[in-house]
Amino acid sequence: MNAPPVIPDDPRIYLLMTAEEIACARATGQWESVSLSVEGFIHASPANQLKRVADKYYQQKRDVQVVCVRTDLLKPELRWEPAAGSLYPHIYGPLNFNAVVDIVPTQRNADGMFLIPQLD
Repeated sequence: MNAPPVIPDDPRIYLLMTAEEIACARATGQWESVSLSVEGFIHASPANQLKRVADKYYQQKRDVQVVCVRTDLLKPELRWEPAAGSLYPHIYGPLNFNAVVDIVPTQRNADGMFLIPQLD
């Protein structure tokens, strides 16, 4: 029998955003992804799922960066919900950009797959 998914013991959640999206969020102080208007929440990830998410959903995007968000600074509701056999953080409202504590660039290997840096 498999153990149920567990919320990671990390005070941060992570988003993948392009440099252009980051610049817009900095300028306005908040970020609203397309998924917020379509699904009602912004998709985020725990650190251990970033590579899988990047390789699956961000292959066609350029200048992808990891946006590190402190959960205790978030203004909208945060819910950990099941998806793809794990729990993922979903932000139910625009991301207040002052909750962002770090932005880390990504790289890709020769096959175009993402290399996500160690996040401490």
